[in-house]
Parts: sequence; structure tokens; C-alpha cells
Amino acid sequence: MTVTRLVTGFLPSTHGLRFPNRFPPGPTIRLGSIALPRPFGIGDAANGLCGGMAWFVRERFEAGLPVPADNAPPANGSPLFNALVRRQVRSLEWSRTPIAFWWVGAFGGPDRAAHRSRDVEWPRIRRMIDGGRLAMVGLVRHQGPSPLALSRSHQVLAYGYTMDGDAITLRVYDPNWPLRDDVTVTLDGEGIRQSTGEPLFGFLSLG
Repeated sequence: MTVTRLVTGFLPSTHGLRFPNRFPPGPTIRLGSIALPRPFGIGDAANGLCGGMAWFVRERFEAGLPVPADNAPPANGSPLFNALVRRQVRSLEWSRTPIAFWWVGAFGGPDRAAHRSRDVEWPRIRRMIDGGRLAMVGLVRHQGPSPLALSRSHQVLAYGYTMDGDAITLRVYDPNWPLRDDVTVTLDGEGIRQSTGEPLFGFLSLG
């Protein structure tokens, strides 16, 4: 039996940001004070703001507000850029999110990551969507213990799913693929994969 559930009214082409998650190099946060008037920055926007973009889209949708009509990524330091950065920081949950990504990718190989995705993470994502809420999902794209590989991992927003026997397909808003309603993540007997072809070893429920 095939079961499909969708968050009513949501489509990436309508409610997602119109620009891709591709920002030029530059600090995500600039710091300065009276004692240190020359600003300095931390972070690098070129590493992406996928978590901030997904969180921003969910907030706007739940509030019934449209997203900005910008077709190009906002300039570093602009109000929209700063709004995305604030949500990016929030999505990291004081480093709990990077640690979760690292843990799943570091131990047990792809088979264990796929089993965890099905047995632990998938029921949490399903409850969110069944309850009518968009689900923040982490895509684990690295294997091995090196923390430097964490930059490969990614955050998306799941707005629906289809269950067909043992196969689970998530429909997602992916900040790397704006205006696309056909981006999916599938977990079945052959493993786990994203329709757009990026390497994928597992997924996480991020709330």
C-alpha cells in the first residue's frame, strides 16, 4: 500500500527562497566595539547558509508571510543576509547539530547510517509532517571521523513523504536547488540517495 502525506499548501517553487545557497567568500558575523572599532569577522559565507535558509522559509510559511522576491543571494551584511545568519546559528543548536552530523558519519559506515535513518530519524520526521509541520532534516554526506568533512553535510526542509512498501521518499525544499518541486530523498533496500545526485549516507531529524 502506498501512503502519501504533504504539508498542506507548501511548495518550494512558491514558498522557498528564489536564490541558491551560493554566497561569495566573506565573514558571516562581523564583530567590533568602541574598544575595538575596526570590525573583524568570523565564519565564511562561502560555506553556505542552508540551515538559515531552511529555517527562514519555515518561519515565513508558518506565519503566512511571503519570502522576499530576491533572485540573487543577498549581499553580505544586508538585512536579509543577517536574518539568514541568525537562523543559521540557531539551527546549529550550540554545536549539537554539527556533533550529530559528525557522529552519524564517523562510525559504522553507510549501512549503520541508513539503519539509523530508518529506525530513529524517520519516525521523528514523519510525526512532524503528519502533524502538519515542515521538518528540518540534516543530510549526512561524509564518512569518517575527520571534522573537516562536516562542511559537506547539508540541511533541507521536508514537506511531504511517500511510503511504498519498504521505500520511503521525502519531498524536500533544498536551498541548493531553488524553485524545484521535484527534489527528493529516498531510502529503500538499495540504500539512500538524493534525486539531484549528491552523495548521501543518512539523514537526521533536526526538529
